[in-house]
This record gives sequence, structure tokens and C-alpha cells, in this order.
Amino acid sequence: MWTRKSPGKIFISYRRNDSFGIAGRLMDTLSNYFGDGRVFRDIEGIEGGANFEEVLSETVGSADAVIVLIGPNWLNMTDEQGQRRLDNPNDWVSHEIAAALQKKLPVFPVLIEDTPMPRAQDLPDSLKPLVRHNAVSISDRRWEFDVTRLAKILAFDIRDSANEKKLGIIRMAISLGLFATIVVTTGIVAWNSYLQRVPVLELWQSGITFVAIMSSSVLLLGSVRLVDASKRSYVYTSGLIGGFGTLICFILLKPLDSFQEPIAMFFGSTMIATAMFVFMNLSGFKPK
Repeated sequence: MWTRKSPGKIFISYRRNDSFGIAGRLMDTLSNYFGDGRVFRDIEGIEGGANFEEVLSETVGSADAVIVLIGPNWLNMTDEQGQRRLDNPNDWVSHEIAAALQKKLPVFPVLIEDTPMPRAQDLPDSLKPLVRHNAVSISDRRWEFDVTRLAKILAFDIRDSANEKKLGIIRMAISLGLFATIVVTTGIVAWNSYLQRVPVLELWQSGITFVAIMSSSVLLLGSVRLVDASKRSYVYTSGLIGGFGTLICFILLKPLDSFQEPIAMFFGSTMIATAMFVFMNLSGFKPK
């Protein structure tokens, strides 16, 4: 029996004394991008005597990708005995990363505030493969840009971001709305032509499409911030075609008589809706 695969999850591995604040902020930002419940981290800590296999099962074992936050103290942080934590056989952060590498999960080293990427010779054997993974830098000064770039990279392995779902719903609503109103209005024209041998329309019937056009324009312009910056011009164009096209259409059709105006409105709204649909799809509604 076919079952829908659950959305991928992202685990953030970090050291509290090195990047606790950044880990929380990054989780919140990525959760806005991918959706609630898809980004997680160890918040409360590992209790003494916790079972190694159980902890890994609940963290790395349930993840589809792992972010390794590397701050300025990550490499050389020591414990109470002065031993480097990475070399401690009971270090949970090392175990998390090693397990992710062993499972061949997508692993993303994230360097905080220009922290250099550790060298292979500075890492224990179990973590040496980490250096083969491309690192991404994040900075408080460039937070939105850096984290958006990280989210796009993650999206290659973790599909169905929250923005992607929202844009998909908006795109479907606009497409169905425009298509349905054009079909309905065209059907009214055809039916009236069949009955009366002339394409008669009531004024309200010809205006149905404009309701969908204006609603679609508002939705498009309201969703621009969710779209990739390189494609936003198409969304702006589509929304403005709907708004200004409707205004121009009503101005130009005002001198027409009561018979001509509904028919002209029908053809004008059909052209506007078609142009909106074309430019909307040129954007691809690719999320930022």
C-alpha cells in the first residue's frame, strides 16, 4: 500500500557554550522557511546515564539532514579535566556528527562569524569526513541573506518548504479562479448566442472575471515576498497587469452603449486574465 512520505527533518548539532543563541535563532528562522516541527535540536541536554543508542535514535536517527554549527570555540573547547571535548569518547556532539556521517546523511557545516573550517588533522578520525562537506558561513550582519542561502541549499535535500507550500496553494487558487470565471463567462456568451443568435451579456455577467482578476492581483502582490528575488519582477508584472488593466479597461469602455459594453468587457477581461496567467507562470513561483 502506497503511503505518503513524511516531510524531511533537519537536526541542528551545536555546543551550548559555543553557539547556543545562534542555534535557537537559526532554528526559528529555518522553521519559518520549512514549517513547524521540521527543524529540531537538543534543548534540554543529555541526562546522565542516558542510553547512547536511544539518544541517537531520537536525534540523528530521525533526521534527514544535519547542520553542524561551528563557532569560534567548537574545535578547542575543553571539559573540566582540560581534555578537548572532541577527543572525549563520551562527547555527545562528536557522536551525533559521526553517526550522521556514518549514515551518509546530508551534513552541512555552518561556520559562525568567519570561524575557519577545521582541518582534517585537527579532528578525531570519526569526524575527518566532515571536511569533505562544503561549509556555509552565517553572520549576524548578513543574517537574512546567509540563512536564506543556507535554506536554499538545504532545500535540495529537504523538499516542501513552508513557502513552497504557500506559493503552491496561491498559484492553484489563482489559476483555478481565473480559469473558472473565463469558462463560466464564455459559457454564458455561447448559451446566449445560441438562444438569441447574438452574443448578449448582462453587465454583471461580464464583470465576473474582473472579480477574479482583482482578487488574484491582491494575492499575487501580497505573496511577492515569498518568491525568489530573481523572479519577483514577473509576479509584480502579473499583479499590476490585473490592477491597472482593470482600471484602463473600465475607462476605455465607458463611452460604449449598454449592448457593446458587456461584450467588450468580456474580451478585455479575458485578455487581462490570460496575460496575468502567463507572467505568473514565468515566475515559476519559485520560493526564496
